Amino acid sequence: MTKQTLLNPTNDYVFGRIFGYKGNEKITKGLLESITNEKYKSLEIASSVPTIKELQDDKMGVLDIKATADNNSVFDIEMQVAKNQNIADRILWYWSNLYSNSINKGEDYIETKKAIAILIADFELTNLNKIPKFHTSWHIREDEFSEIILTEKLELHIIELKKLEVNNNQSVKQKKLTKWLKFILNPNEKEDFDMEEDEDIKAAKKVLEQISQDEKEREKARLRDKYIREMNSSRNEGYATGKADGILEGEASEKIRIAKNMLKEGINIEFIIKCTGLTEEEVKKIST
Repeated sequence: MTKQTLLNPTNDYVFGRIFGYKGNEKITKGLLESITNEKYKSLEIASSVPTIKELQDDKMGVLDIKATADNNSVFDIEMQVAKNQNIADRILWYWSNLYSNSINKGEDYIETKKAIAILIADFELTNLNKIPKFHTSWHIREDEFSEIILTEKLELHIIELKKLEVNNNQSVKQKKLTKWLKFILNPNEKEDFDMEEDEDIKAAKKVLEQISQDEKEREKARLRDKYIREMNSSRNEGYATGKADGILEGEASEKIRIAKNMLKEGINIEFIIKCTGLTEEEVKKIST
């Protein structure tokens, strides 16, 4: 059998197959620890891997990964290749939804889990262009006394892969994360890994090598690439022609899906409009 080239981990299906697959918890734990600089004893992955039929339906939307560590921290991890003008609002909504769903109805608020949202973007976020760091960590802080955090239970990480090349020595603490990101960007690159320190990255590469030799996995990755290309094409064509309704075929289903979920959570219409870019009339139509 001819050895296939490695699939690209920035493809969000491939990324999810490595880090969102039950059985790969140790690999995912290693990545999360490099991002948060915390150690976790255990990790449970809640994500499911889509089938070829589901990917062919072109209705998958965002392929995010959900996980729980030590039963007191919940994670939502998203790999995003296509630049989205609403990405900051969207990740904020995922973050708030992750936190609000961390307790069951009737439980006291003290039972809420630490909610950690992670966005890995293969582009630079426009509103972060003045920040040279490739990895930024966000909390709720007081404006004047920024050293004071309101609660440790809300944490957001944004990683911009495009900034890695120009700032790959962010700090000593980022050394392990830098290795993970280099693997995600270019798994074919030869690295001098320390056998003990980087065993999780070696395991991740082994998984990638295995799925890269599986024709069904390659087909799923191809279908996901096709969906993203078509979505980008629809978005670009829509902007070029100046569609009056502002909704582009390809991202329309994603906006509607998010709006429906937010309405179910009782989120007010003004915030939904800001997060999705839908009009008030369109949101009200969804709710009926």
